[in-house]
Amino acid sequence: MSAPVKLAVLGDPLAFTLSPVLHRAGLEALGLPGGSEALRVPQSRLGVTLARLAADGYRGVNLTHPLKRAVLEHLTETSDGARRAGSVNTVSFGPGLTRGDTTDGAGFLALLEHLGVGAAGASVVLLGAGGAARSLGLALIEAGAARVTAWARRPGEASAAWVEIAGAQVVGWDSEAGRAALAGAELVVNATPQTGPEEPCAIGSIPRGAQVVDLVYGPELTPWVRAARAAGLEAVDGLGLLVFQAQRSLALWTGRRVQLAPLAAAVGWPR
Repeated sequence: MSAPVKLAVLGDPLAFTLSPVLHRAGLEALGLPGGSEALRVPQSRLGVTLARLAADGYRGVNLTHPLKRAVLEHLTETSDGARRAGSVNTVSFGPGLTRGDTTDGAGFLALLEHLGVGAAGASVVLLGAGGAARSLGLALIEAGAARVTAWARRPGEASAAWVEIAGAQVVGWDSEAGRAALAGAELVVNATPQTGPEEPCAIGSIPRGAQVVDLVYGPELTPWVRAARAAGLEAVDGLGLLVFQAQRSLALWTGRRVQLAPLAAAVGWPR
């Protein structure tokens, strides 16, 4: 019998995460022994923790906020997409190797396809400019999006991290340029931790017909998604992205593709 596949998700905090559930469901679907756990890891302990997990025979880990950029200095190899986005959500361990990838962008495009939303030619507003937003922005640009605008609290500082994502625009939060982009948006994505019904932007400011995606997920739909649906908008939370992202992370770790159905069933998606 093959050795158990040991996986984990790291973040700080980790108040609620379904990544271990998806990991275990994926391994079971592939007929592989193993398990997964959630580990709260502050940035200051990330390097030490990764070294310990590699020494303990872990196959890989997913990363959440705020570790996606901080991990770059602890890797021996980084995929081109992760390097350009400055964001890693999937780490794979091997002999003398700690490799970083991002499955956020590809997972997001798969989610859009599932929703029947085309990325090519779309006008997109990303509410937030951190690691997840950069991964999505890069994927959207490469998929042919007509315009990608990221709202940032500190646009000058954020712009430096977006330098390799040609074609994307970083603007000040709720600035005139930001509101103009939002007025013409066909896809609006909350890439911040904010979950209030009128945050991170007022539902009334989103054009009718736009697809709304909140990358935040929890035991229930976020207030922002519920408010968007109540206003007649098509809106989903981040659980779908988590499913598609996990599908791709599992493929990197096992070399085998997991079918979507057992992953979706494990976490009750769609909802």
